[in-house]
Amino acid sequence: MSRSQPSVSFALIVTGFFTALLLSVEAHAADTDANVSVTIADRAKYDEVLAKHKGKVVLVDFWATWCATCVKQFPHTVELSKKHNKMKFAVISVSMDDAESKDHVLDFLKAKGAAFDNLLSKYEIGDEAFTAFDLGDSGVPHYKIYDAKGKLVKSLSKPDDIVKTIESLLKR
Repeated sequence: MSRSQPSVSFALIVTGFFTALLLSVEAHAADTDANVSVTIADRAKYDEVLAKHKGKVVLVDFWATWCATCVKQFPHTVELSKKHNKMKFAVISVSMDDAESKDHVLDFLKAKGAAFDNLLSKYEIGDEAFTAFDLGDSGVPHYKIYDAKGKLVKSLSKPDDIVKTIESLLKR
């Protein structure tokens, strides 16, 4: 046995290990991407998705990629989803971007790891969209929190009380 054989074997083992590690990371990224989708929705579809979460506390985040505050706040929505994913809690995001921006919205959602129900408003931004989703004049970002019975508990345009409200509802 020459001296080079052990180092060749060691190199093959190390190469195999790092190849397996890389494939594992790529597979995890692909799994995460597969769990992120977006559906163009009207009010009826929104109500349908909301109803499927009856029995859970639900946070709905109305946002848009063109809204700097929304983009800044969205990672907190993802974090809340991950933090409470083993509890009776669900997140729904509703993008107020134009429906033609679906690919751009989906890329954003995948980059943020938004593996929950993601909707894209079919309505033109403005009065029609805000009226359809009962947002009033607040625009985006806008948040709605529903209790486990499906009753709207809070509708707010600032994220100040979101965590406190959700944690209070989850304790019930």
